[in-house]
Amino acid sequence: MIKTEDKLKNKKKIVFIASYMKSGNTWMRSIICSLMNNGEFLLEDLKKIKLFSQEVYFNKLPNVKYQENGNLDFNFISNNWIEAQKVINLSSNEKLKFFKTHNIRGIINNNYFTDERVCKGFIYLIRDPRDICISLAKHMNTNIDQAIDIMLFQNNFVTNVFKVNESVCTWKEHIESWVNFRTVPRLIIKYEDMIFDIKKIMEQTINYLNILYEKKQFSEDNIIKTIKKTKFSKLQELEKTYGFSEATNNNFFRKGKSGEWKKILNNEQIKLIEKELGSTMTKLGYVT
Repeated sequence: MIKTEDKLKNKKKIVFIASYMKSGNTWMRSIICSLMNNGEFLLEDLKKIKLFSQEVYFNKLPNVKYQENGNLDFNFISNNWIEAQKVINLSSNEKLKFFKTHNIRGIINNNYFTDERVCKGFIYLIRDPRDICISLAKHMNTNIDQAIDIMLFQNNFVTNVFKVNESVCTWKEHIESWVNFRTVPRLIIKYEDMIFDIKKIMEQTINYLNILYEKKQFSEDNIIKTIKKTKFSKLQELEKTYGFSEATNNNFFRKGKSGEWKKILNNEQIKLIEKELGSTMTKLGYVT
C-alpha cells in the first residue's frame, strides 16, 4: 500500500497567505485574486482564497469532536491541522491552492499548524505593531489599550469565524513562528512597502509565484491592471459601493496608511510596545 506521505511528495498545493491580524492579508489576497483573473477584481473574488480554519476542512476527519457551543474541539483541530491539509492536497485539482490564515505557525499541543510535508509555500505579511494596535482596536470595536494588551500579552488569543478557533497568540510569537519556517519557498513582505512601493512588491510577488508555478505565469498587461484594480483607494471605493462581508462595525479598508501611531498613541503606549517588542522591531527596521 502506498503511504499518504509518498502520495504527497509531488502533490503539495497549499500556499498560505499568513499574517497577524490587520497586517495586509486581505490586500495581498486581492492582488493574488486579480493576478489569477487577468487583472480584473471585485471584493467577491476574495472568496476564492478561503480561510483555512473552517469546519468544512475538519468535519469529515475521523473521530471528529465538538464543544457544547457547537464549535469544533480545539484539541481535535490542533491534532488534525496536518491531516486536514493532506486531504486538501490530495483532493484538489488546482496547481496551487491558496488559503488565508491568522494562525500562529508555532507548536500548539505539540503540533505545528503546517510543515514542509503539506505546505507548498507561504506569503507572510508584517506590519509595524504600533499601527496594528490602532487598526485592531477599530476592527474589534475596543479601545487601543485593550488592543495593545491583546497584541503583547494574550498568548491564548484566538479568533473564530467558521466554528474553528484560530490560535493567533501574540504579535511577537506570531512573527517568529512564521519567519523561522524556512523549509519551503516563502515570501516575506512588509505592509509599509505595499504602501510606498507597490511596484516592487508586485515584482517580488510575481517572481515568487512563478517559482511555485515553475514557469512564467503573468503578462505585463495583467500586472498593470492588477496594480490599478487593487490600489488601497480602489479597495475602499469597492467597499463603499458594494460593502464587504469581512467588515465588522467599521470599514474594513480603513486608511491604508503607515505611521498613524505617531499622532494617535500616547507616550506610555509607545514605550510599552517598544519595550516589549524592541528586539524584533529592531530586526525589522521599525526602531533603531
